[in-house]
Amino acid sequence: MAAASIATARIAALPATTARHRRRRIHRAQETHAQAASPRREGDDDGTRATKMPIEGTTPTVMPSRRAALLSAAAASSIILPGTPSLAIPSYNVTLAKLDKEAGDKAASITVVTPEEQKAATKKIYKGLAAQGEVLTPVGDGSISLSPMGIGTWSWGNQFVWGYDESMDPELARVFNKAVESGINVFDTADSYGTGNGLDGRSEVLIGQFLKQCPSAKVDGVNIATKFAAYPWRITPGSVVQAAKESCARLGKESIELGQLHWSTGNYQPLQERALWGGIADAYDEGVIGAVGLSNYGPKQLRKIHKYMSARGVPISTLQVQYHLLSRFPELNGTKETCDELGIKLIAYSPLALGLLTGKYSVENPPPGIRGFAYKGVLPPLPTLLETMREVGEAHGGKTLPQVALNWCMCKDTVPIPGAKNMRQLEDNLGSLGWRLTSSEIEELDRAAEKVGKSTSQNIFQTS
Repeated sequence: MAAASIATARIAALPATTARHRRRRIHRAQETHAQAASPRREGDDDGTRATKMPIEGTTPTVMPSRRAALLSAAAASSIILPGTPSLAIPSYNVTLAKLDKEAGDKAASITVVTPEEQKAATKKIYKGLAAQGEVLTPVGDGSISLSPMGIGTWSWGNQFVWGYDESMDPELARVFNKAVESGINVFDTADSYGTGNGLDGRSEVLIGQFLKQCPSAKVDGVNIATKFAAYPWRITPGSVVQAAKESCARLGKESIELGQLHWSTGNYQPLQERALWGGIADAYDEGVIGAVGLSNYGPKQLRKIHKYMSARGVPISTLQVQYHLLSRFPELNGTKETCDELGIKLIAYSPLALGLLTGKYSVENPPPGIRGFAYKGVLPPLPTLLETMREVGEAHGGKTLPQVALNWCMCKDTVPIPGAKNMRQLEDNLGSLGWRLTSSEIEELDRAAEKVGKSTSQNIFQTS
């Protein structure tokens, strides 16, 4: 197949939701046309082959695609490629290598935007990130791109664990504004975040208010990632779609950039699990969510849902799991390896171990409330790890313990989503950007973590 020059339809003027859905419709139409026009040959697979699509200036990722769709794209006169709408550029520079080496097809080179153009756009819109040499990473089908770190908003509305009250709202608004201005474009929330009298969904409500009030948020590219809880009454696909619509209402959005299943019910209610899968796939097909993500899935269950979603033509963009120096299960139990294989980006929640890795807690001064009870066994051996973290931080000009912990997560090719209840915490988090640990320092930290001998408890809904 000869290389083809693809003209790009400019859709920057369209709302982000409309743009994504138009791309989706065009992609599926091309796929259908290609499958009808191209005869199957002996040795062809079922069209679900994962094709590596290196993107200049980024780490190559495995992106699910169909061979027939790629062939159709190379032959088309115009196309809207999955791109980076957060940069107001509908596509990126892509080389499709070895589409079918066995059949003798030649590679197709599709150049839409030069790396220089993309870099310039990044610098213009995300000055805070670009100034530090940080880049955005496309995930899933490329319809969204994530900053190297996000912000988790569990504490925004949670009284039980985090002591939230409404007097915190002005400070939280400042945190949101500053984060967006600094180039952070991932804000993780959930329909279950908010506990106490009248606080149901409070985190989503607050983010919706902040989106309206924050001038910087008008820049296309702020990705709200919410999660839909597997409540016992959500037993039909329609109930999940309805949950997504209710989240949209609280957030004040027509569509949510990343919709995630909060946890799997595979361990205790497998029949409900299939309803959840069908529901989030339906929400994606209907445009209620722009991309699909998961949370608390282990490698076995991840492969099951990936097979189901692939059959429906729905890419899985992200997986969110507890991941930090005191919880390295994702790299030890095969979760990270599976994500890498399937082209799924790993998001690390609780990257500071609910405060344990900040250095402010000890046996004499445990975390308040339920956290102190849950982590009392980890506190005695913790100082050895913290001391190693301090030494590593000093080698980088006095980086703090949280900054070292977050940088470690980024060096493990994950997107950490630390919480931030005030400007001091946010500024500390932002200090983890613009530098990287060396490979020897990562190994040193890994060894120190192993010597602790204890890890934090896993989410009770985490599956194998």
